[in-house]
Amino acid sequence: MEKLIEMAKAKENGATETIIEKFKYLIYKEASRYHIPGYDTEDLIQHGYLSVIKCIAMYKLGSNSFNGYCINAIRMNFKALLKGEIKHFREVPNNDMLDFDRADHYEFTIEDEVIAYDEVKKLYVALDALLPFERSVLERYYILGHSMGEIACDSDKSYHQFARIKRKALQKLRALM
Repeated sequence: MEKLIEMAKAKENGATETIIEKFKYLIYKEASRYHIPGYDTEDLIQHGYLSVIKCIAMYKLGSNSFNGYCINAIRMNFKALLKGEIKHFREVPNNDMLDFDRADHYEFTIEDEVIAYDEVKKLYVALDALLPFERSVLERYYILGHSMGEIACDSDKSYHQFARIKRKALQKLRALM
């Protein structure tokens, strides 16, 4: 396996594909276990392939533990994707695909802009469905930076009533989005 990894690092023909082939069934199995909004099974399989490619790039030759390292990385990357800890790397704007462990190198793609635009549209539709009072509380708290105590001081309601209003308004937004 070490020789194969060395060949893949040297970008020799077919070495990376051979390594990916060895982990293909594990990737299928792991991808079928997760249901992540916005991702279908093919997207998850591609994410698994990217995990293997990243493992090849980051693996230190001579460690003799690539199989365990790669299996663990595939599983952990699926879990991180589920938690939303990984940005969208489905489209990579340059050839340094393997050097995306630093967030400051990531450039937004057109796909990212479209996704962000759609999410903002959904948010505005959801905000329009809120009662004006609920929207006002969320705006003062999140946009203007007022504390719940400040909001309560300007009204005849208590701190706890405003906290409940804020919590219910956020629940409505989550349900609508």
